[in-house]
Order: sequence, then structure tokens, then C-alpha cells
Amino acid sequence: MDLSSLLSFSSVTVAIVVILLILLISRTLQWPANVPPGPSGYPIVGSMPLLRKGNVLETFRKLRAQYGDVFSIQIGPRLTVVINGAEALKEAFVKRADEFSDRPSNHFAKTFFHFKGIGSSSGEHWKQTRTFSLSTLRNFGFGKKSLESRVQEEIEAYLDIIEKQNGQPYDVKEVTTMAISNIICSITFGNRFEYTDAKFQRLTSLFAENFRLNSVGGAIRSFPGLRFLPGDMFNIRKLTQNLTDIKSFVFEQIAEHRKTFEEENQRDFIDAFLGQQIKHGEHDPIFEDMNLSISVMNLFTAGTDTTATIIRWAIIYLIHNKPIQDKLRQEIETVVGTSRLPSLGDKPSMPYYEAFITEVFRMGNITPLSVPHGTKKDIQFRGMIIPKGSSIIPNLDSVMTDPDLFENPDLFQAERFLGKDGQMNGKERTVIAFSLGRRICLGESLARLELFLFITSLLQRFECLPESPDKLPSFDTTLGITRASKKYKCRVVKMK
Repeated sequence: MDLSSLLSFSSVTVAIVVILLILLISRTLQWPANVPPGPSGYPIVGSMPLLRKGNVLETFRKLRAQYGDVFSIQIGPRLTVVINGAEALKEAFVKRADEFSDRPSNHFAKTFFHFKGIGSSSGEHWKQTRTFSLSTLRNFGFGKKSLESRVQEEIEAYLDIIEKQNGQPYDVKEVTTMAISNIICSITFGNRFEYTDAKFQRLTSLFAENFRLNSVGGAIRSFPGLRFLPGDMFNIRKLTQNLTDIKSFVFEQIAEHRKTFEEENQRDFIDAFLGQQIKHGEHDPIFEDMNLSISVMNLFTAGTDTTATIIRWAIIYLIHNKPIQDKLRQEIETVVGTSRLPSLGDKPSMPYYEAFITEVFRMGNITPLSVPHGTKKDIQFRGMIIPKGSSIIPNLDSVMTDPDLFENPDLFQAERFLGKDGQMNGKERTVIAFSLGRRICLGESLARLELFLFITSLLQRFECLPESPDKLPSFDTTLGITRASKKYKCRVVKMK
């Protein structure tokens, strides 16, 4: 390249940078003067360096202390408003749900999820998709005893795998994820997979990896143009390929179901959707294949990694708190015995389990920032303006760690949820593990069922011990979509 060409190229580059800066500044100047307060940030990148500096949750705690329950940060060109504290969260997402229930409009949601499914859509499309999904899931067992037998079948396979480890140090992550995923498979696809099935192993690993790669303030959400850079510094190509592979798997399942579909014999979620597709016509905006595929992906996202992550946190707290583990096992022996698997009917008689799992929800804190919401118009909130096009983060961590709600919030204390009579004291209602408002987790009833049956069945048969006496599992975390524990091994020893 000669000098004149080089100078010309440099001039174009400078011009592009200047235009981007002008656009960014003009966008910022368009925001009302009374947007929620927050740090000023840097040109173009906004507050992203602040979020990448350390623990995002700690950063948000400091910003809340400085700016109040409603503050804003600039993530790239987008204004993001963070809502903290039980009262502000309920005011926004419950009392004013009409204004706060949309999803953000960004490249990520548009390109990968087409603003479809249960998780990425808004407005009437979301309402119709969610209504269909909820009624269909109830028909296939959500909240009913009929689903219990499917879960117990999976637990038997799960416990058999664990027993084969003969009490040797073992990482339960993969087998736990596959077991929970299989329950979603039985509801959506009509069948479970063997744990040795290569396609099934691949599917669960893709979901797990995407949970890890995806994070609040992630590069692709804020700067979609980064996907054109050489290499894959921000894991955008990896994330994209994973989603493409997952979609291919789901579309294969849809195609197979269409070949064998019988109107009078609907086997699962996909069949129920295809039945509605025939009824409404293939051009219906709700009952079309892309919405079906994204909805199935949403069900896996909401119902697999989150529940498996909670089980792994539960095991960590059981290992670190041997007296709690012993007390739980005593309750299981008293209520259930050892001759049969625990049943959902046992749950009302097991308040100590309920207190334990509630404290795991609080301390595990697996979705501390929930899922971003968006604004389709300017919203007046607490004397401030949240501008149209902003993202809104419900900071559930601000409740889970609130010392005014939970004395000594850094300590694991299951008894905090029990009254003098040994029954739940009502404080469990302050733990918002499944988010709140209209976007509350669709799979909450299934997750609670699974957690009760998996954890009680595990403790009925096994004792959870550290890898070695001087190597207890760490409380360190990785924060993607979920707040997950670091990898660890434990010894799961059969009771004598």
C-alpha cells in the first residue's frame, strides 16, 4: 500500500470512529435529564470496564449504596437500569407489570431467537406463546402427580450411575445435568435418552457451555459488530455455532414428530404444538416452526442447567454442614423410611427439607440478575425517567443478601425459615429464587418437584462427603446466565 492509499485508509478509519462517537454522544444527549443516576462511564464502551473489573454483584452492591435502589449504567450504547431491593422490585415487576414485562430489543434476541419463543418475545406474541406453553405443560404433568413417576424413573437411573462410582471422588455435574435434561426431554420429545447417547451428551454440553459464555453486559449484546472481527476473542462465534447446533437438534425432533403425528394420540409438547399448527394454519404467527423450536430451547434453558446447578449447590452445603445433612436424613427416615423412594406426598411432612432448600435458593443465588427486561416506551418510575429502548435488570441479589431481611446473610442457616413449632415461619416468601411478576420462571413447579425428589432420594441412599477431609468443595463461583459453583469432586458413599 503506497503512502497516499495509507493516508486515505487512515482518514476513512478516523471518519468512522468520529461518526460512531457522534452517534453515541447524540444518543446520550437524547436521554432525559432525570434518568436514574449512575457512573458516567467511558466513550463508546460506557461502564463495561467497571463490570469486567471484578465481581459484578459486588459492583452493583457498591453502586446501590452510592446511587440508591434505582441506578443506571451505560453498557455500550445502551442505557441499562438496575432495580434493587424487595420494595422497588415488587413495585416495578408486580404492581406495574404492564410496563415492565417486555424483553429488550437487541441484535442477540433478533438474530438468534427472532423475538420468538417464551423467553425473547414481548407483547401479544409472548402472552399467547406462554399461555399455550403453560396449559400444555400442565396437560403433560406440570404440578400433577402424573409427572412424579417420570422423575422417579430418572432418579433410579441417576442413583445407579452414582452407586457405580463406589464412593470414589466423582464430579456429579455431567450426570446431574443429563438426568434433569432427560425429564425435559420426556415432556417435549416424548422420550428420555440413555446417558451414553452421544447426541444427548452433546446437547446438554452445548446448553451448559452457553450458560457459561452468556453474561450480563456480554459483548455480543452490546456490540454486535464484534462478530465481524477476526478470531473469536469474545466467544461470539462459539456461542453462535452452539445455538445453531441446538436448533438443528430441535428441528430434527420436530421433523420426526411431524412424520409420526396422530391427532388423537398427542405424546408431548411438540405434538401439542403441531396439533395447534394444523388447527390455525401454517402461516399463523404463533404456531409456526421457528416459534416452536425457540420455545423448546427456552424450556431446556429454564429447566435444565438451573435445576442441576441448584442440586450441585445443595451438595456443597450438605458437605460443609454435616449436622444439617444428618438432620435431613433423620427426617427422611422418619417420614419415608428406607423401603421406597420419597414421594411428593411426603413433602408437607418435611419442613426441615423445605427450610434447607429455601436456604440453598438464597445462598446459591443462581440467577442473581434474573433475565433482562426492556422498555418499549418511556417509563416514569419513582420520579425518574427510564427511556424507551433501555434494558432493565432485576437485581435479585439485592434481596437474597439483604441483612434487613436475613440476619447474618453470609451464613448458611436453614433454621432461619423455621418457627418455634418446627414449621415454616413465612420468611420463605422473601426469597425470590424464580424471579417475580409475569416473567416468573415457567418451570418453577417442575423445579421444586425435581429438587425435592432428587435431594431426598440421594440422601436416603447415600452420604455426601468431601473428596478428602482436607479438600472441601469451594464456594467460589462463575457468573454467566447462572451463578454456578466451580468444578468439584465429592464422595457419595452408600449408607449401610
